[in-house]
Amino acid sequence: MVDRLLSASPRGLDEVHRSPLAVLWSTGEPENWSSGPRSGFLWWSRAGGLPQPHSWQDAAERRMAAGLVVDRRDAVLHTDALGLNELLVRPLGDALYFSARLDPLVRLDDAPLHMDWSAWANLLVMLTPLAEETPFREIRRLAPATAWRAGLAAGGPRAESFEPAWLSAGPGKPPAPEDMVDLIAARIPHRAGPVAIGLSGGWDSRLLASLAARRPGARLEAWTTSTDDGLDLDISHARAVAAALGLPHHVVVPGPEAWLEEHRVVWRRTEYQTMHHGWAMPYARAVHGLRAPLIDGCLGDGLLRRGGPAPGEDAAGAAGAGAGERARAAIWRSLSGHFPRHPELWAPGVGDALADLSLTAFHRVTRPVEGHHAMPVLARLLTRYRGIYSSPTRLLGPEAEVWLPFAGPDVVTAALGVPMSAREDHAYYRAMLGYGAPDVAALPSTNDPGDRPAPGPRRATTPAALAALAADIAASEEARTLLGPRLLATLHDPEARARQARWSGPLYVLQWASMLARWRGEYGSRVSWEPFT
Repeated sequence: MVDRLLSASPRGLDEVHRSPLAVLWSTGEPENWSSGPRSGFLWWSRAGGLPQPHSWQDAAERRMAAGLVVDRRDAVLHTDALGLNELLVRPLGDALYFSARLDPLVRLDDAPLHMDWSAWANLLVMLTPLAEETPFREIRRLAPATAWRAGLAAGGPRAESFEPAWLSAGPGKPPAPEDMVDLIAARIPHRAGPVAIGLSGGWDSRLLASLAARRPGARLEAWTTSTDDGLDLDISHARAVAAALGLPHHVVVPGPEAWLEEHRVVWRRTEYQTMHHGWAMPYARAVHGLRAPLIDGCLGDGLLRRGGPAPGEDAAGAAGAGAGERARAAIWRSLSGHFPRHPELWAPGVGDALADLSLTAFHRVTRPVEGHHAMPVLARLLTRYRGIYSSPTRLLGPEAEVWLPFAGPDVVTAALGVPMSAREDHAYYRAMLGYGAPDVAALPSTNDPGDRPAPGPRRATTPAALAALAADIAASEEARTLLGPRLLATLHDPEARARQARWSGPLYVLQWASMLARWRGEYGSRVSWEPFT
């Protein structure tokens, strides 16, 4: 089985550790550490330069890293404290096989695999599977702050977990906006030579660009692309920011059929584990050609803006039985507003059943953070942002070196100390911008409230793109059984497709059903179809 695991993995793997309890291969040299009898390896660490960890829990929380820890009697495989890094496992016999990618674990043997319908429900409703879910029931993703331990004592590997310190900490005295900015600035490495910044029309990237550009001798250039929302405000807003900061500005303008040409590549690179980023591949290809590291603002708005239900809409302050469940359900509704449950879109009962599966998983994931003063923020990080995080790791990387200053553990810990009341009307973030990015803080951004222009054409809704989605679904009897009369009509009627694509909900359903059909086409010989009920 190990030979099959290696043959299905990326080229260039080298063995970096072998002991009676564990073997580790890597395409690069992972960071290693030691503390007394323990030693370990870290990968995807977002906190270089900090003291060495002394346990797997320390590595997961204070370094925000996945890794392998070994001593004389045990080996522990762990993920990070937020579960952002993809670490996938498949138990077989008395061994636990693990990989950063799904496909090698699928190819381990020829045994039949099974669909995880909860994962597929969340791919549509939350745009990514939640917690331990993957599209395959037999392959699990390590949930936040969890590990598998193998020991010399009798018995196979066993799971364990811990509670990160920020879960038990009260709001206390929140960090001043200036202190938060200084923490973020400290997470931007000092590097001689050119550095790139992914500059969007929002606040996160302009803050990072301002912090990086002010350094003596900085050689910073900005890169922007269209998010295919029909507005392209990212491009116009980023152009103004780049001009104000005096940065060379490069704009990647995808071709008219870029979504059609690239969306299947995105699905394959993300291994059918997110509905995000369908527009991003032309930009990612440009980034791959850079001879410089790229600064990316991933996680910034999730950590520092309020998000979640509007004030007064949730049940976080309610008393009595079920208040926590009502609060979680309100946050779930705010994160799943794109999901349509109109009966004509679905076969009988399917839309409601998908929603029920998603909400059940959402409760399971967020119940451990119930009562935390920043619970809506943690809910976003533990759900939607796991899919968003796949952009720097699965699309921009591994070809490009990507810096993620907001993903530093000290930044995460500090951000979780900001009370929800301070986030109202973006007051806290505006204060951060006033201190860290004064030259561009007042420039128009996609975060600004108010009316927006009517959207124009989108590449995801061109006739050819919609026809490709319809063709995928029409070729899959299983996918067709999930859809109702309104969407079934689109499979053979271009005008019906165009009408439905004017609304995001039906378009998401068509994209999801097409992704499911493509996944079935790739793995159908291994995965038995289980009727959805």
